[in-house]
Amino acid sequence: MFPRSVTAPFARAGRVLRSWSRGLLAAVDAHPNLISVAGVLCAIVVLASTAAWLTADRAGRVERAHERAQSVASLVAGGLSANMTIYDALLADMAASAHSPTAPISANVRERIRFGQAISHELLDDAFIVGADGMLDAPVDNPSAARVDLHDRDYFQAFARGTPRTLYVSQPLASRIRDGRRSIALARGIAAPGQSFDGVAVLIVRLDNLQRFISSFDSRDVDAVRVVRENGVVLANAMHPDDASPLAVQEAAAGVIERIDPAGANYCVARVNGAPLAVVVTPSTAQTLGNWRRQAIWQGALAVAFALTLAVGTMALESALRSRYKALAKLRKLSLTDALTGLSNRRALDARLDEEWRRAMRKNRKLSLLFIDIDRFKLFNDEYGHAVGDEVLRSVAQAIGGQARRAQDMAARYGGEEFAVVLPDTDAQEAARIAERVRHAVEGLRIAHAKSEAGAVTVSVGCATVTVVEGAEHSAQALLEAADAQLLIAKASGRNRVCACVLDTLTPEMTPAEHA
Repeated sequence: MFPRSVTAPFARAGRVLRSWSRGLLAAVDAHPNLISVAGVLCAIVVLASTAAWLTADRAGRVERAHERAQSVASLVAGGLSANMTIYDALLADMAASAHSPTAPISANVRERIRFGQAISHELLDDAFIVGADGMLDAPVDNPSAARVDLHDRDYFQAFARGTPRTLYVSQPLASRIRDGRRSIALARGIAAPGQSFDGVAVLIVRLDNLQRFISSFDSRDVDAVRVVRENGVVLANAMHPDDASPLAVQEAAAGVIERIDPAGANYCVARVNGAPLAVVVTPSTAQTLGNWRRQAIWQGALAVAFALTLAVGTMALESALRSRYKALAKLRKLSLTDALTGLSNRRALDARLDEEWRRAMRKNRKLSLLFIDIDRFKLFNDEYGHAVGDEVLRSVAQAIGGQARRAQDMAARYGGEEFAVVLPDTDAQEAARIAERVRHAVEGLRIAHAKSEAGAVTVSVGCATVTVVEGAEHSAQALLEAADAQLLIAKASGRNRVCACVLDTLTPEMTPAEHA
């Protein structure tokens, strides 16, 4: 249906994937602990990624809380800037009309002050002129009011000393003409025709009205909104109800001046244009982090539960695989072990002989094989019974296995009363010595055998040795046949003896050697 050029890449990818899968399964089969290691590593990755995500989420929430607080600060500062623009213009009008021959504050200026008060959230409480002598000259609402000495006010002192060129905002004060109301003064100096100090134009802002103004911008995302002078004196403070302590409320009512550092790391600050003021907002990081903490607890608990399940599950899987491998190894051992004698069986012998032949060929090493037969064993069974014969087989097997002392040597039951011993890296002389030890070990059992020439159970041994090289004409089967041939020679020569030969690696001729 599709051209080969289209399907070929997918076929190659499939082959690579199958190859990788087989390699992975082989690695797992060889090292089951890789499963639990992988599970623990995955659990660690899950926990680490969850921790990283929660850390990033925490930082993001704090950043968003600061952004919202900065927005509130900018909104409040914008509203105050609009009002301060109006107030500065009114003070300029008051200063300009202060030299009027009719009245310090003209009727037009009074009307503009009342209009400014109406459009600026009624923050203004009073307006008046303070003469050069520090005495109250002209309240806007009561021109005939008694004169009040105000020369000790900070705004009067500031202009009397140097006539600041910008709008001046006083510290919080108790009004002397409004029953002690907590207020602040906005002031501009009045200059005489010769530029000498000639008084101060003053607008009074009630702090409770200012408090209500900034409280209208209150948000659940912030803990406090403060309006402060440039020197850090707090003029108004709209705190979140949960954060306003009774002590702070009592101090504010008593006129205690609070100071903060607007440059604090946890503050969001917006400057008020046209006035030496700033809006300082405290983000609700405690509430934000509280919400984050609750979410982190259940998400972290889920991650820990998942990681533990993953780790424990992979460990259980590894344990199950190990049990399976042990069972398979036991079955494999049983399939390669002779049930009666406990030696390796014929299948194991064939596999091991072929394996040792290939190994000897790669390294040009010698390989020897012993082929062993119990003499007159059929007559023994006829005389003593098969049950006793089985016991003899077990005893002879133990004697033979006891002479295969090296780890690479292998003793096996070939079948019936026949046995074989594979001797890697063993020359003909050493193989013949081992064969003699086997014969003597069985003879030393001194098991009575009335039908044998020796009067006891004995064995005949055929021994064959070959140097295996690359390109040799012989095979493992040829070595087995050569040992069998030597066994037949030993039996024909009277039994209870060893016959050995060395196979030439280039020609199939055999060189017999007999040991009685």
